[in-house]
Parts: sequence; structure tokens; C-alpha cells
Amino acid sequence: MLKTSNNIAQTGLRTLFVLQLLIKGPISKNDIIEKIAQNPYLKNVAQDTITLDINTLKAAGFDIKTGNKSNGYCYELKLNPIKIKLSKSEIQAINITKKAMFDFMDFRYIVNIYSTFEKIVKFIFSKEDALSILNFGNFLKVDFTLLKELDVHCKHKNEIEILYQSPKNPNEVLPVKCIELKYSKKNDKMYLWCEADKYEGVLYLRADRIKKIVKILKFNNELKLNQKTVCYAIKRAQTSPLVLEDYEKIIKITSNYILIRANYLNKFNLIQRLVSFGEDLIFVDSDEIKEELKSFVQEIEEMYN
Repeated sequence: MLKTSNNIAQTGLRTLFVLQLLIKGPISKNDIIEKIAQNPYLKNVAQDTITLDINTLKAAGFDIKTGNKSNGYCYELKLNPIKIKLSKSEIQAINITKKAMFDFMDFRYIVNIYSTFEKIVKFIFSKEDALSILNFGNFLKVDFTLLKELDVHCKHKNEIEILYQSPKNPNEVLPVKCIELKYSKKNDKMYLWCEADKYEGVLYLRADRIKKIVKILKFNNELKLNQKTVCYAIKRAQTSPLVLEDYEKIIKITSNYILIRANYLNKFNLIQRLVSFGEDLIFVDSDEIKEELKSFVQEIEEMYN
């Protein structure tokens, strides 16, 4: 069943990619194959497969003209105003494709594919189906133009000033040193990884709370991330399954406990992580982190008392 779902997702992603290429302008079969080979998320294909993809798009209602020698045998897309009716199985295939995108695709491709979907749904007969296709969850709460700008600043490690809507301050002007943009599967949100002199360690700022880039402060920073290491142990028999974070690694398993090493950049996030284990957390090798945990728990107790 998993293999079938993966095949459907791969076919769906490839067909959408071919459509993207056609929307940009006339393109030959060989050029389509070359573009697919350059896409890290798609498998290489033969010419017959491209013919099948083109026929699939035609069957879906897209008017695609097959070229001749005069235009280099390029396919040319002419969008057909006829509304497309989709079956339940076809909607399911599209949703499988979307899930696959969020599971293994870079957010840059997702933004491009969403733009393609926006053009496609204009020709969907059912408004309900159109809304289903455009349902990209919390990802849509981020301004795509802003996302692209942040991506450029992360690439060059620029220092910028942003207007950030934090829970405590709805209009905080915050100077940050850009590191990376990342999508979290846990809560379906985009985050800007950055450094700020005002806070200790690396910050993970929700991209949907960044209202705008106020100004650029400095180009091409040389970042030296202060990564720290702590080891902790949790009970072997936990109340919930153990899911490791990217910065964690299991270094020992016994009949009673699991020993984990964490190379962390943000102490606040680490404390929240350790607190989440509750009584299952039985050992921490850092006195500094122990004190932070005690203070955190005391603050929570005082809040409820």
C-alpha cells in the first residue's frame, strides 16, 4: 500500500512539474526530461512517460498543442475554460501528492507548486474541490513574497531588522542575524532560525508572525553558532513513544533507561523539551540545565498557586 501511495505521489508531482514548465512557455520533450533530471525530488523518465503525462493533462482539460519542426517540436499550453470535474479518487490522489510534498520537499518547491495549483483551480467545476486542492494548512499563513525575501537573507547570512508579532509584544522591532528557513512537520509551520543579541542562543521565530522586513543592517555575516552539549536519561518504559529531535542522538539503551545526547543551540527550547518528559526524565548531566529546570518548574507552580 505504501509503495502504491509513493507511486501515485511521484506521478502526481511529476505531472504538476510538467504543467509548471508548460505554463512558463513552449518547451520540447527533451527539455522537459532534462528539467526533471535536475529536480532532486523526481526520478528520471523516458520520452514515453512524458507523452503519458501530456496526455494526462489533456484528459484533465488542458489544451496542449504538439509542436513541429518550425518551433523545435515544442509543446505549447493553451488553458481551456472548460470546467474540470474530479472524482473522489482523483482528489485523493492530489491530497496524497500534497502530503508527499510536505514530507520530503523543500519549501521552495511547495511555494512554486501552490502557485501552479492557484492557476489550475480556476478550471475546477466544484468550488469545494477547488478549496480542498488549495488547502495547504498553516503554510498559507506565511506571505510567500516575504518568505522568498527571508530565504535570500538566510542564503547570504544577512543581519536584518524585522517587525515581529510575539505573544508578549505585538509590534517588536527585532534585529536578527539570519541563519536558515525551516519547515516543522510537528506543527505545520515555517520558522526563521536566527540569532539576536537581545536573546541567548539561536531563536526559532514563526515566519507567519514576521510582519515585514524593516531594513537590512549588514550583509554577509560570518556566524559562529555557540552549540552546547548535554546528556540526559529517560525511563525505558515511557508513557508515550520516544521521537527524537534533529539535535538528539541515543548513545545508550539499558533495561531501565535510555541515555540521549543533545547538541542544542537554544536553551529555552531544550528546557521545554526536557520538561515535556515529566517524571520520565531521571538524569541530566549539566548543573546549569538542572538549575534552569528547577526555576522553570517553580515558575509554573507559582503561576498555578
